[in-house]
Amino acid sequence: MKIAPLAVSVVGGIAIAVIGYTAYWFVAAGEIEDRIAEWAEDQRARGLTVETGAPEVSGYPLQFEVSLQHPSVDTGAKGWAWHGDLLTASFRPWRFDKFDLKINGRNDVRYFDGDTWHDIRGNVEDGSAWLQLDGEQNIENLLLDLKKVAVAGPWGEDSAFVARLRARGERFAEFDSETATEPLKVATVAVEFEGVKLPTGFGDEMGETIEFLNFDLSLFGPIPTGDTNAAIRTWRDKGGTVEINSFHVLWGPLGINSVGTLALDGEMRPIGALTADIIGYGDVIDALIMSNMIPLGDAFVAKVAFNLLADKPEDGGPPVLRGVPVTAQDGGLFVGPVAIAKVPAINFD
Repeated sequence: MKIAPLAVSVVGGIAIAVIGYTAYWFVAAGEIEDRIAEWAEDQRARGLTVETGAPEVSGYPLQFEVSLQHPSVDTGAKGWAWHGDLLTASFRPWRFDKFDLKINGRNDVRYFDGDTWHDIRGNVEDGSAWLQLDGEQNIENLLLDLKKVAVAGPWGEDSAFVARLRARGERFAEFDSETATEPLKVATVAVEFEGVKLPTGFGDEMGETIEFLNFDLSLFGPIPTGDTNAAIRTWRDKGGTVEINSFHVLWGPLGINSVGTLALDGEMRPIGALTADIIGYGDVIDALIMSNMIPLGDAFVAKVAFNLLADKPEDGGPPVLRGVPVTAQDGGLFVGPVAIAKVPAINFD
């Protein structure tokens, strides 16, 4: 019978495959450590100081799990830095473009606003992310999910708390901007906060809890590399815009749903046209009066105008502005015909 020789051949083939795969896994694991060191060195050449410590690679046989103790990134003159307790990246041995990340513990950020450095101290109880790289090893897609986040910062010793923060971003393929007849979509970004508790003394008039806040944006028109302010001006001059696919907030009495388009004018001030459904505007105006953020006369005019525009629910609930135009132009922000705030120029340095 030939069954025995066949079985021996099959078992032998499997054994060779296992041995070969095992050798590949451990050789690749060693190369991962070298590649991380090379990548960190490349970033230093670009002006970034990256520290990863000694990477620990585990996960045999079905994945690589790379743990970085106390990783950090410092941009120096660009004005921000990040330091974490632990970052763990997992990926399949046959896919070097998709990664699952675990982000737990302390995550501190330092940034420079042009005059002063500010420190934000964060702690993430349960954080994860997923990212995909393109052929040039740049991030193409990103998903982020952080739960039970405590944040202390420049506002004082009290912490803010976020029950959940979710974000996603997608960068689209490069295109020839010289031949494009109009700005094309180059990226999308969406961020969603749930259960935000503000530090003591913030939001007293509106309440210290933001129940829900999200925005979903699409960026049209490529932003060149180089000096940030010059790049943004070039983007603006070539017709770059930001499409607000959705903006939604529930904060105390205030509820807003809005969509529209934003850009920058010649003085780097936001300009745009949106439509919004707004509930609770009366309570918000009262809060602005109490905090001396709006003159009493202006508040009275705004209330009268909004009451004329608003729908009055039959159940006796608060009036609602439905589909009201919201515009930013000439350095002012208008809801319907009412000017409610000044809009300053944005400095991107």
